[in-house]
Amino acid sequence: MTLADKKIQVLEDCITHDKYESVETEWFEVKNQPATNKELYTVKETICAFLNTNGGILLIGIYEDIKNKKYIFNGYNSQFEESFKKLEKESVQDSLGKSIDISELIKFEVKDFLTGYVLLIYVEPLPLDRKFSFFNGVAYERKLTGDHPINKTKLLSHEEYKQEIYNARELFPVPKTTIDNLSVEKLNDYIYWLNKETKIEAVKADIKSAESFLLRKKFIIDNVATTLGMLVCGEHPDDYLGTRCQVDCFVNSQVKIAQNKKIIKDNILQLLESSFGFIYRNIQTGVIAKNGGTEVSEYPEDLIRESINNSLAHRDYTIDRFVNIDIMPQKHIEIRNPGSFKRSLLIEEVNNEIPLRRIIPNQKPVNPRLADILKVFNKYEGKGIGMATLVNECLNDKIDLPYYKFRSENDIALIIPSGKLLDDNIDSLLSMYSGFIEERTEGEQLTTAQKHIVAYLYKSEKKNEDYCYTILLSPDNNHFDAIKSLERFGLIFKHSLGSAIHPVFILNRELVKENFTQELTSLFGNSYIKLSNDYKNCLKLIYKISTYSKSKSISASQAGTILYLNQNQKIIDIKSVDNFKRKIRIIFNKLEKGNFIIKQEKGYLINNFYSKNLFD
Repeated sequence: MTLADKKIQVLEDCITHDKYESVETEWFEVKNQPATNKELYTVKETICAFLNTNGGILLIGIYEDIKNKKYIFNGYNSQFEESFKKLEKESVQDSLGKSIDISELIKFEVKDFLTGYVLLIYVEPLPLDRKFSFFNGVAYERKLTGDHPINKTKLLSHEEYKQEIYNARELFPVPKTTIDNLSVEKLNDYIYWLNKETKIEAVKADIKSAESFLLRKKFIIDNVATTLGMLVCGEHPDDYLGTRCQVDCFVNSQVKIAQNKKIIKDNILQLLESSFGFIYRNIQTGVIAKNGGTEVSEYPEDLIRESINNSLAHRDYTIDRFVNIDIMPQKHIEIRNPGSFKRSLLIEEVNNEIPLRRIIPNQKPVNPRLADILKVFNKYEGKGIGMATLVNECLNDKIDLPYYKFRSENDIALIIPSGKLLDDNIDSLLSMYSGFIEERTEGEQLTTAQKHIVAYLYKSEKKNEDYCYTILLSPDNNHFDAIKSLERFGLIFKHSLGSAIHPVFILNRELVKENFTQELTSLFGNSYIKLSNDYKNCLKLIYKISTYSKSKSISASQAGTILYLNQNQKIIDIKSVDNFKRKIRIIFNKLEKGNFIIKQEKGYLINNFYSKNLFD
């Protein structure tokens, strides 16, 4: 049963049993049979809005009486058939007022309904390079259940974007190719998916009979195959596209026998599936007790799929270079792409007192027609959800903080670390600052969501310092309410480089303070300055605990774990941890003998009454 059939079933039930249930959505609209030009105008407005948003279905023949909460079935009258057919060429115009032919984007279907018929009008969205359409000089978009005018700022911004994608390689003719270099079998595979919800296009007997369809979809231009056409249904695409249709996959392991490599050259759908298969075969899986033993992967399956899909949808096809996938077992997955980010998507200031390298999530694909193809294959969401998904999975502890690195001017890498955001390092941080935090919150305990925001911002700053770019938190993320409360407590605040549309949040500076040299020199004088770095690091940690923690003291074992994690991020080798902690215990004993610290029942404190010698 299709989505349209489900809606029709609900409407039949409502009318038959005299009840009411709202059925209109962003993609489904119910309208009465138009009897006047004014009523026909509302149909055209909705078609315009569907074209400019994500497409939709218009059902003609039922009047929705919202005031009395009921539906009235008047039916579709076939005498208006010609009026509706004219919608293909007369319903919308371009920005200059010239009518747009949308016949390939609009389909009609008459369906039996109770004692009569209804008309279904299926509207596909305009490709991004053809948006926006206008009706009576106004461009409409679909929001929830209504049609609303698009503001001028958005229209102007999209015109600039169209200029960018005008030169996109996806539509460039591929030299030495013709329509005969496209495979009818691969094309029909695409048409199969295109027809999965509603039949839109007939399968093709041979590639010549598909010419008009190939021209509409920009798979060919002037009988020459485009990059898009070769990616979707080209025969031997690597012979013509070079490394643009290639993904190189590696497993980099210190254990030589565990190393692996695969070079994939194929059409776009096969690239996606083969790349995903390689990753999934080479990452860890475990079993949890839930539901009698559920298999859990090191990385969420949907996230891996989406990250690969986005890498191929957003990559720069003007560059003849392959996508690279590099797996570091138990550490991270790195996906490197030819291309870069637009400067307008970067919030960057390295000379600021608080250096920033943040990326604004991008909602517009570099290759919009390829993105539309991937939507058909259910491989690409197309709403900028890629980065939001990365952030949300991180905030849900499915992965550690994701970040980007510029390997060169046109070589960008996405690194997805394994593990979780709220890890032992962050637990230690929150414990060390427990007193300071409770003072700010007036005794309230931080919620799990608030802890995740603190962790995300803390790790973002650390990565920014290492020349890595992290994703800006936005309202698309599901922990945004926690940000408001943390801001109210004064635990986070807005950076001056942010804006009203894209605020940049950073932590209270006390929470990221690492340098306590001034305070410790004031206490211990030259005796502190003469100490080696290992001893200084221990004193800095004890001072931080004494100043900010509720407990005020720390044991040598606890300090050893924290300092080990600061240096190594994760505990993998227990023996190396034990050796490190033994070393810290010796340092603590010597610091106690030197009167730098005082031992109490639960741990060590800084000696605030240290006696300086004559040379201090």
